[in-house]
Amino acid sequence: MIHFVVPRDSEFGIRDYLKVYGLPLAARIAVLHYEDLPARSSLPGGVYLFSALDQLLPRGLRLAGEAARQLAGAGMRVMNHPDRTLRRLGLLEALYRRGLNRHRALRAGADLSSLRYPVFLREEFHHTSALTPLLHTAEELQLELGRAVVRGLPMDELLVVEFCDTADPEGSYRKYAAFVVGSEVLPRSLSHGTNWALKHSGSEFTRKRLDEEREYMFENPHQARLREIFNVAQVEYGRIDYAIKGDMIETWEINLNPTIGRGSRSKGAMPADMREYRSRARDHFYRRFQAAFEAIDLPGAPGAIVVSYPPATLAGLGALARPSHAPRRFESVKRILRPFRPLLDPIVRLMLPLLGRATVRRPRSPGP
Repeated sequence: MIHFVVPRDSEFGIRDYLKVYGLPLAARIAVLHYEDLPARSSLPGGVYLFSALDQLLPRGLRLAGEAARQLAGAGMRVMNHPDRTLRRLGLLEALYRRGLNRHRALRAGADLSSLRYPVFLREEFHHTSALTPLLHTAEELQLELGRAVVRGLPMDELLVVEFCDTADPEGSYRKYAAFVVGSEVLPRSLSHGTNWALKHSGSEFTRKRLDEEREYMFENPHQARLREIFNVAQVEYGRIDYAIKGDMIETWEINLNPTIGRGSRSKGAMPADMREYRSRARDHFYRRFQAAFEAIDLPGAPGAIVVSYPPATLAGLGALARPSHAPRRFESVKRILRPFRPLLDPIVRLMLPLLGRATVRRPRSPGP
């Protein structure tokens, strides 16, 4: 049995898969919520897959780590161990240090003096797109940081990411997506478009593009290098989004709770004839995805084990995961001030650079 551990509000990805494409696996994958762990005095035997670690609050990570250590100690297989698996910022830092990425990411409150422009802002713990256009100077960055403060975005959860231009000579961007399940690397999709912040919904759907995607999914040309990246990240389940620049992979992120297939909820932006043409590659992915899950569900797992948590881990536990959408501070204040916006907007525009500068840590002066 495979126990897929996920926050209650974020279970839709695995649930949608099991209802349609993953129906043959429905009896072999049990969904377990992080929120239920504190009340459990025992856990059944099997493989434990910890997903959505980047969505957990620090107390949720501590609880998940405690459970994972006890499961591993009892002989259970633990995938995406909370003590080892890198999340977004840690992953980008590790890849840059190892020369596996050309671009860096820093927290918005860090010393940003060494940044290579252009840059953009994005949230660290939510799978949203870029929050800003490309910013080409420190002054533009300070303005957008000030705007983020006014919007109520938490500064300690904002990343400043260096832009890496991966467009081809015709100005087209490609975003590759591939899953890992255990040791299997499974290409999932290839999106094309002229927007640097490329989303699947904005992709260009033509026979030529879909033929290129099909070749990618059947040939799996990057699997050795992707396996190296997944090993650096200590990720055994997730989806990597990346591009190719020259002969290097540029990793944007690894989603630890990706959408597998929207099933009956899928409408999509793809024209019907293109969707039909793409179905062979889609079915190829789902066959391999199912086989990869079957391969990790090994027989002969230990029986149920008793679990317990230190009192400090359970004390004042509260919420374990972040809400699916980041809360915006000052929303109530903004509603009250909305009628006065025509008067306040000019003042706010003057204050934005000052707010932005106030968030940025100054580089230390060299010692005597």
